[in-house]
Amino acid sequence: MTNTRRTRVLIEYQGVDITTELEDYLSNFVFSDNEGRADEIQIDLQDKRKRWQKPWLPGDGDIIKATIKTYNWNKRNEVLRLRCGTFYVDDVSFKGPPDSVSIKAVSVPFAAGGKDTKRSRAWEDVSLNTIAGDIAVASKLALIYDAPNVYYDRVDQSKETDLGFLKRLAKKEGLSIKVTNDQLVVYHQLTYEKKKAVRTITRGDSDVLSWDFSKSAAEKQYKKVEITYFDAAKKKKVKYTYDVPDVAEGPTLKLNRRAKTIAEAKRWAIIEARNKNKNGKVGKLTMAGAIDLVQGLTIDIKNFGAFDGKYIIESCSHNPTGKYEVNLDIRGVLKY
Repeated sequence: MTNTRRTRVLIEYQGVDITTELEDYLSNFVFSDNEGRADEIQIDLQDKRKRWQKPWLPGDGDIIKATIKTYNWNKRNEVLRLRCGTFYVDDVSFKGPPDSVSIKAVSVPFAAGGKDTKRSRAWEDVSLNTIAGDIAVASKLALIYDAPNVYYDRVDQSKETDLGFLKRLAKKEGLSIKVTNDQLVVYHQLTYEKKKAVRTITRGDSDVLSWDFSKSAAEKQYKKVEITYFDAAKKKKVKYTYDVPDVAEGPTLKLNRRAKTIAEAKRWAIIEARNKNKNGKVGKLTMAGAIDLVQGLTIDIKNFGAFDGKYIIESCSHNPTGKYEVNLDIRGVLKY
């Protein structure tokens, strides 16, 4: 029995470890690890004794910490942990028969009027790092800024949620955001795509349960990006054209942008090329018990024909109850 492959979900609720008490009721647990939006957990409980629907019913904003633990998964006496993070109860539903309760919790704290509060404000002579820091403080999050800093003369937030606004701003700069474990993370997409793949996933391996890949037609990939801007020093319009690598042929994306130099125009062109072309090769994988695979890591795909190559995990969901399956949403990395 000690060498049996098994999983366990560890739950801490409002600072109290309730793992053992929860196991009698737990029917399903899913951890969703996301890019660009909050991480989430869902805890499904059978409630024949009618405890969770009233006396034990969680309140809005209650704090849950979750960890997935595996035993003997890859070899004997191996114990692995995936710390899912800290979550705040967002929704509780009750249905039947038979009686059951579902608890959904998100990684964004309910701070300063709620996570969905829309604001309008402006920053002047400011860096993106500073803006992200202001939003992190208002959201009661610690900031991890792992990206080049960018400076603005003025930036306006207009009737947007803080995280929605920051996501929009980050995308324009080729960056991504993530909220996890009481941290607001801003990171550079290309830097993460260049990191070494954590593992190779080969078609035919026993832990590869299913796959679904798609590739955009060549004409949907932009071959060139043309930026036109007004050069104040030269008092004339200047045009810069970026030739996108690894795209044999395709249309030209033409844009008017504010830029002060050719270097800045090139930066805008590369970012626009990435944003338009990055979903050219995407896929979904279902893996058995891949506790090591989380959002933001890269993997190599092998023996999938034209879809072989290096991919980044954009999102994933871990379901350790039952057979322990991990669903991955991945996209091919870019070289620019």
